[in-house]
Amino acid sequence: MDRAKKKFASAIDGLRSLHNRTEINVDEKIQSEHCRFTRVVRHGLPEDPRCFAYDPVQRLIAIGTGRGHIRIIGDAGVDYLLKHESGEPVLHMQFLVNEGGLITSCGTDSIHLWNYRQKTAEIVHTVQLSKESVSCIHLPVAGKWLFIGTDKGNVYFLCLNSFLLSPYVINWNKAIDLSCRVHPGPVRQLAVSPAENTKLLIVYDKGIVVQWNLGTREVDRYPLDPPIKSVNWHFDGRQILTGNVDGSISLYNHKKSTEAIQRTTPHGSGPCRPIQQVEWKHMSETESIIMFSGGMPTDDGLPMPALTILKGGKSATVLEMDWPIIQFIPLNQNIWNSIPQCPHSVAVLLKHDFMVLDLNQNGHPVIESPHAMNIHESPVTCMAYYSDCPLDLIGALTLVGTKQRNKEFSARSWPVTGGLGRECATGHQELVVTGHKDGSLKFWQETGEHLQILYKLKSSSHFERLEEMETSDKVSHAVKYIELCLESRQLLVAGISGQVTLFRFTKQEICGTIAVVNIPLLGNLSSNLPNNDFDKSPVPNGPGKEIRRQRKIVSRESTNSLDTSDSGDERIVPFKVRGAPVKRPPGFVPELACFVPWHSHAKVDQITTICLNSSYGIIAIGTSSGLALVDTTQCALIYSWTTNELYGSDPTPAIQLSMQLSDAASPLESPISLEAPKRIISEQKQRSFDARRPQLFKTQSVVENGSLSRGDSQRESPSSGRQLNTSSPSTSSQSLERSMSTQPQESITSLSFIHSYSKKNDSKMSPCLWVGTSAGASLALNLILPEDRFTSTIVVAPSAVEECTVVRLKGQVISQSFMDNTFCIISPASESYKEAAKEQSATSPDRSLLNRVNTKASLAPQYSSSIDSNDEISQILIVAAENEVKVVALPTFSQLYVQKFDEIPLVKATPTHIRGYPCLMCLSAAGQIIMLSLPSLRILQTSTIFPHSVEIDDPLCQKTAFSDHGLGVYMASQTEMEKYTMCSEIAEQTGESLGELFVPCEMPEQPKNNSFLKGVSSIFGGTPRNDPNDIDAILSENMGVKNSSGVNPMRSVARTIPGPSVQMDRAQAGGVSAGQAAAMALQNLNERTEKLNATVDATENLKNNAMSLSSRTGKLVEKYEKKKWYNF
Repeated sequence: MDRAKKKFASAIDGLRSLHNRTEINVDEKIQSEHCRFTRVVRHGLPEDPRCFAYDPVQRLIAIGTGRGHIRIIGDAGVDYLLKHESGEPVLHMQFLVNEGGLITSCGTDSIHLWNYRQKTAEIVHTVQLSKESVSCIHLPVAGKWLFIGTDKGNVYFLCLNSFLLSPYVINWNKAIDLSCRVHPGPVRQLAVSPAENTKLLIVYDKGIVVQWNLGTREVDRYPLDPPIKSVNWHFDGRQILTGNVDGSISLYNHKKSTEAIQRTTPHGSGPCRPIQQVEWKHMSETESIIMFSGGMPTDDGLPMPALTILKGGKSATVLEMDWPIIQFIPLNQNIWNSIPQCPHSVAVLLKHDFMVLDLNQNGHPVIESPHAMNIHESPVTCMAYYSDCPLDLIGALTLVGTKQRNKEFSARSWPVTGGLGRECATGHQELVVTGHKDGSLKFWQETGEHLQILYKLKSSSHFERLEEMETSDKVSHAVKYIELCLESRQLLVAGISGQVTLFRFTKQEICGTIAVVNIPLLGNLSSNLPNNDFDKSPVPNGPGKEIRRQRKIVSRESTNSLDTSDSGDERIVPFKVRGAPVKRPPGFVPELACFVPWHSHAKVDQITTICLNSSYGIIAIGTSSGLALVDTTQCALIYSWTTNELYGSDPTPAIQLSMQLSDAASPLESPISLEAPKRIISEQKQRSFDARRPQLFKTQSVVENGSLSRGDSQRESPSSGRQLNTSSPSTSSQSLERSMSTQPQESITSLSFIHSYSKKNDSKMSPCLWVGTSAGASLALNLILPEDRFTSTIVVAPSAVEECTVVRLKGQVISQSFMDNTFCIISPASESYKEAAKEQSATSPDRSLLNRVNTKASLAPQYSSSIDSNDEISQILIVAAENEVKVVALPTFSQLYVQKFDEIPLVKATPTHIRGYPCLMCLSAAGQIIMLSLPSLRILQTSTIFPHSVEIDDPLCQKTAFSDHGLGVYMASQTEMEKYTMCSEIAEQTGESLGELFVPCEMPEQPKNNSFLKGVSSIFGGTPRNDPNDIDAILSENMGVKNSSGVNPMRSVARTIPGPSVQMDRAQAGGVSAGQAAAMALQNLNERTEKLNATVDATENLKNNAMSLSSRTGKLVEKYEKKKWYNF
């Protein structure tokens, strides 16, 4: 039966929409090719970091994540994202120092070689291990072989030139002692001697360490007591430092590995935790610096992650971290390990943070990073994005934010200065505001694809949690909604527990209190219905009655759980405002606080949307059960409704505020009559923040044949000619209770201020508030603004008593936007920013209520043919709901266009511009961005942004923000923010303005080995033979030789997957332009020329050496020929 009723109602709505439909032909200039989804840049700490690597010549840092992503960062603006298609975690990484290559090892037991010399990095080679898993990798500086340790304890060698495995293999059973009867476990670390590249240290998981000689295959084993976790060579290759399981560090001579030279426990003689990683560097030949993670005493309870720095035995610094240490890398001045490295700082990767510490300053403070790695300092709960922010606001935020800068940062500049930064692709000043779980807000400048913190605001500092709410898990300072007026610099912040705060920006330090407004309890009949015990007084203009509640105080300084009803219903307000005046620094200063009460701990009235208009001076707060309006000029409540009351079906009580200079004085009353069922509030006295507290009243006015006249704002009552309801309060209470009990709760989901038409065929526009509900209704409230805002109050006239003024849609209303009669997107008027000392009075004639036009007239759509004067359109309403989007002409309220989304609903929609053309950007539940043209609602582009579905109440919707120019930002993970664009023009500009990761520079010269014995052996060696220290000759021997079956024996261990072709068509398919391909070819030609020149020089040297040797040999022969036999 219910289903049949719904079908019948749907059919009636369809017939009504056909009857009210107007057909127009519009010539739109926007086309599908103007839209293209492009991810611009990603900011923040990579989520789930697993490892990182450092290139000391290019000065780049790469961070690998558990999602298969790689973030390469350098100087300011150098931040690039690489992705593995498999999505497997990146476990190990190594840079090919100064070669533009990066090696990654993933969880699929595959090893990839990335080439980032070009702007778009790609995988060149891949090796897939088939029988064993990669447990660690090691690549010496300027090395040609990658050392691979596996989970089975074996060590393989990969040639980087051909990406083939060498037949030389170190098997675990040949490395360990025969007396060891258990498997040593996976290989955890590999370290090559800086003096002799044939000596290799192998660290196994069970603490066994061996020194393997690649040339002679000899093994030196280190004692197992205590088990060793990490090792490091001295720069001369004669000593080894080990970090042990018992928290001690030991020093060994590489020729006498059976006994430690020295052993010490830095953190005391008691039991300590294992040392996970140890680094041994030198500032000079005599001054050393030892860094290790772990090794803390076990008697301190929970494990405390810490980094210990020992400087030459003179000082010891323990740096306790907030998160577990994953890895740390010293940043050295010298890249070669055979000389003192002279580290100046150390990069530390934590589980939820990344920092660089200054080693040259006492206390080793953190070096300030140009990259925003602390977005997630407190989890992000919502965000707002403004792609065209005024430059003066950016400057003002920067000025007040400089005083918040952390003074504990090191004076040293950021040392990771590699790459060339991006250029600004859009040319707009962009501002991102993030709201966090702890109630804080952060203002970020996103201009030039570089995210920089400007200012921080604590929206919870003026709130105090009630004692009885201390243990409640539902009470939180988390930010839910952010509304910023760029012109007036007013900020409206709504919290998750029903607290709303209005902030005003000031450049000076001020001291003041905060006004408090308590929103009445909505959705509760007994608190909104009249009572028989109230005082009654006749209304002069008719037989109706005015019912006034007992006056209640609203504190300007502090508020508790104020009960605004005379019933015994529970009313909970979990916060109160701190009462004492506080001196507040320049920036956003709280001025007004509003509280939405809870029905009970089990039933919380959630804030569903907020809206602010600085020109009207009104705050609109939508909740899950109703709507409230607050006057920001008087800091007083205007109206509050339940959602059902917005339709004007029954008389409803009103809220009346009055300010008094003394308790004995009565409020100034100037009755203003409206026909039922509208609600009225009386005028108020002059506002004074230093005066007495305002008082709160509830009033119900039932007046017959009343009228309202206020200048040009004279409006006709929507309920003209309706019969008055003169029934008793008890009868009205019972009828209203019965009517509301049968209706489901309807929430407010969208609010929009605009200068518009509120009724059908209205002759004049006026300030309006358009309200969208969860039931798919969009209706307007007429706002009658008095000339003097201090002594008079705002009157709100609902227009929904006429069904034709309500726009009905399928699903929840998510957006309401407007266009003028020239098809330009418009926005409501806003007040310009003025300092408090220079602020004009509320009666200023400069206060403008007219809408602002956001679209250029030359780019707006135009009529294809002239239209009838009867069908003239003065304004256009675009309403987006879950299952459809409608374009409605005002004031006729006739439907122009409709677009259905029955299969996949919409969850978010915002008007924007693509190349200046108006359009609507929507997010669907399938995680897709859908672009619709305006006003015809043609689907221009559909692109996937999320790999999963999105619900309308998903927190991800609050963490996704759309803005003008087809730009948007969203939280790609808990710690990362990503910017994207739907405009093909900006996408092209973004590709052209990309910086460079690889910047060609000279490789520092490698220190020479001046060994006397090596020189003697090369001169008097007689017949030539292979150098035992030539690792290339050792590892490449028998490489590529096939067995008796004609198969490479290493094929069973690993399979080489060739990289992409380097042909021109492949380059073009990968998005490389002809100019870029020519530049790459020219670069390869230059490299080939350099190699040929080096070969010619080597040939000349060889020729000269041969001639010299021939000359010496001839002289020697001549000498011995002249000697006689008796001279011997």
